[in-house]
Formats: sequence, C-alpha cells, structure tokens
Amino acid sequence: PHPTAPTPPPRRAPGTTAPPLLGRFLARAAAVTAALTAASALLGLLRDQTIAHLFGASVESDAFLIAWTVPEMAATLLIEDAMALLLVPAFSHALARRAARRTQDPALADDAVRALVLATLPRLCAALAAAAALLALGAPWLVRLLAPGFGDPQLATDCTRLTAVTVFTFGITGYFSAALRAHGHFLLPAGVYAAYNIGIIATTLTLHSLWGVRAAAAGVAVGSLLMILTQLPTFLRLTRAHRTPAPSRA
Repeated sequence: PHPTAPTPPPRRAPGTTAPPLLGRFLARAAAVTAALTAASALLGLLRDQTIAHLFGASVESDAFLIAWTVPEMAATLLIEDAMALLLVPAFSHALARRAARRTQDPALADDAVRALVLATLPRLCAALAAAAALLALGAPWLVRLLAPGFGDPQLATDCTRLTAVTVFTFGITGYFSAALRAHGHFLLPAGVYAAYNIGIIATTLTLHSLWGVRAAAAGVAVGSLLMILTQLPTFLRLTRAHRTPAPSRA
C-alpha cells in the first residue's frame, strides 16, 4: 500500500492574524530588562553603601562626588539619549537594506550594516577619545567650576581625570547597545549597568587601602570598560559582513 500523504497545514482565512510570537518576544524582553534594571539598581545601592562605609562623610567622599558628575552626565547623554535616538533607527535602516539586497540578489557581497559600522565607529572613537582627553586636561578648571573653594582640589582633580575616561567608554557602550537593540538583542544592553557597578565595587574594595577614594574613581573607569567588553563579542558577531558566496562555475 502507498503511504498516506501528509496533510497540508490549514490556511488562515484572510484577515486573521499570525500567532503572537512578536508579543511573546517583547514580553520576555521587557521582563528580562526589568529584572536586570532592578539588579543594577540593587548593585548601585551596594556601590553607594560600600563607598559610604569606606570613606564616610569626608573630603575624600566629597572629591569622589565631584568626579561622579562626569559619568552621571555622560551616561544620560551617550548611553540612553543621543546614541539610542540616532543609532537605533540607523541600524534598523541598515538591516532593512541588507535584507532587501539579499532578496534581490543572494550573491551580493556588500553589507549595509557593516558599511554603517565602518563609516561611523572609527570617527566616533576618535571624537570621543579627543573629548575624554580634553576633559582630563581641563579637570582642574572643571573642579573649580563645580566646587569653588573645595578643600582638596588636587584629589578631586585626580578623581575627575580617572572618571573622564567614561566619555569614551560610555559612548562606545551606547553605540554597541544601539546596534544590539536594532538586531533584537536586549539582554546585554540591559545588563551593562550591572557590569558597571560590579567593576566599581570590586576595584574599590581591592584598592582602597592603597589609593584611597581614587580607587572608587578608578573603579568607574574599570566598570565602564566592562560595559564595553560585555557587549563586544555579540556586537562583532552581529555586525560582521554577511556574504553569500556566489555559485561556482563548472
């Protein structure tokens, strides 16, 4: 006897909707983001308690609070606002162009996402590095502007120079986060602040006996570097050139 032919799946009537896969994905993304945000907030509280326990209400803690102004402003501008508003649409457009080009000709070698990265990331790195260097050089004037008459301006200047690196690292973090979000990856962008706070806490606890409150400022730099490293492997995987080899000729 002949085997029974498989029954084709029923066709949906016009006007019906597909299973809510997108809705479930968005719900999971929102839940993970909320959980990581809560974890980051708890780690931030632990960070603040660690610094308060080690340095208390002192000139050292005041010097760190002056330097803390830099990452606070940089995070708002470079991670959440400017990078997200500008680059998420740019990467989404590049992904749409990549898909359209592959539909037209699977053998096309160009890649819109890769082209966007090559056109923007090197220039952004140069601009952010220059801005961070200028901020470090101008730290004495910034301290006088933020805290005129502060008792230990050299300590505040040293801490500010250490935290000035976040102008570079936060900018790159925001760039990576925008690229990952445009690709539908929300876990790592939501977890960068957890990595950041872990870096601050670990560095402060390890080095405070040697460097004093400068260890906390160095922890800001270390934590911001961890934000980049957390996303770097996935960013490289998602933005590498997607090339379909042309068919070989006989």
